[in-house]
Amino acid sequence: MPRDRSTTFGRTLFRHFPRNCPATTSLAILCLTCPITSLTAQERVRTSAAPLPIQSFRQSPEAFLYLGPFQEVLTGSAGAQYTDNVNLAATDKISDLSFSLGLNLATTWVISYLNQLQFSFGGQITENLYGNGRDQVTFAVDPTSLIEFKFVVADFLQLRLYDQFSYTQNPATDPTATNTANLNSFTNTIGAAVDADLNLAILSFSADYSYNNQSGTNVQGQANPTTTGTRESFRFGPSLTFRLSPTILYGINAEATRTTSAGSANVNSLNVGPFIKGKLSREFEFDLAAGGTFVDTKPAIPSSYYFDLAIRYQITRHSQLLFSGSHDLVFTTGTSLTEENLFRLGAQMDITRWITFTVSPFVNFGDVKTTTVGTVNAGPSVGNYTQYGIEAGLSWKLRKRWSTGLSYDYVRRVSGATSATGTASNNYIQNTLTFSINYAF
Repeated sequence: MPRDRSTTFGRTLFRHFPRNCPATTSLAILCLTCPITSLTAQERVRTSAAPLPIQSFRQSPEAFLYLGPFQEVLTGSAGAQYTDNVNLAATDKISDLSFSLGLNLATTWVISYLNQLQFSFGGQITENLYGNGRDQVTFAVDPTSLIEFKFVVADFLQLRLYDQFSYTQNPATDPTATNTANLNSFTNTIGAAVDADLNLAILSFSADYSYNNQSGTNVQGQANPTTTGTRESFRFGPSLTFRLSPTILYGINAEATRTTSAGSANVNSLNVGPFIKGKLSREFEFDLAAGGTFVDTKPAIPSSYYFDLAIRYQITRHSQLLFSGSHDLVFTTGTSLTEENLFRLGAQMDITRWITFTVSPFVNFGDVKTTTVGTVNAGPSVGNYTQYGIEAGLSWKLRKRWSTGLSYDYVRRVSGATSATGTASNNYIQNTLTFSINYAF
């Protein structure tokens, strides 16, 4: 991205506006305790980068642990959770009382002011006590887990090599999933990006390979073919970024993708569009991207568009709002394609110096374009869905290193028609209550 010419190349606005992908904008996921089970969007066709909230909305860690040249942020957590409908069923609901232990580690090694190695990992192990008398131990890895190396070549090329991985269990993160208790979705993305400083602009190229394996199971441990599949995606794209003002960046981004899945149709796409992001003032921050999406697959689907919008407004020193919206084509299972619309409004307020309250209603509605059942492409869908709910939480900072969190999640899904296999679509309502205690070493 364009550099501040009064400094070196390593001190760019990239530091203030993190680059997942130039045309990738922010989606708000407001949850104080940041559990791995928080609702997140599925992998988008045009990019493997996960949608993230605007960086300044996050809470900065206050506790650091230094081991030689390494700066560590290490947090342990323990929690309990109750869910009244763990299998996302319309009838014959099964509850779940679970106990979990988690560990989050972020390691940064600043080799020099132009070279940096980073390792982040968030893991959680959970003992599930299902209401039907069955017990099960599950494991999850936070989607932000990654290994990343940034370095500079010849003072005008900045390179980034990374490996990002996750293992998701929460089936509610897939808006098309029903009758599934554990998603068992593993995703690994290996990529590289290079930024070339052209003085007037930054020319960037990125490429990555993403692998996803998903095997949805019910409470009895039986596989659900509608949430089981694999896919491999290759992506490559250039982007050009300019500076409109000292705090605002704009440009254009393009990305070509090819996705394959055993026994189902391949998906090829080309995505092109402009983006702009930055700060209009100290209180107002925005992130916007839009463009066209051209897809080649069988059965054929028409060309579409994408947009991502995120706006953060700092009302007072102790309260802020974050609105996000997106329209995109996403993968659900294998190469199943869904046209998704996701909107979220989040609010955060400090009730006292030690207690913070957040609330975030959301709505996710879309149309399932193609459906893969097992390894067979089932063709076009005949229905749509609406998923909506609210996430609310309280965080209490007990001491400098101790904190607790209490959150409530409500999710409801309504389907407009039968599935592609001809069976009746399932609607569901799920209520989840979570308590956690955290310690920062």
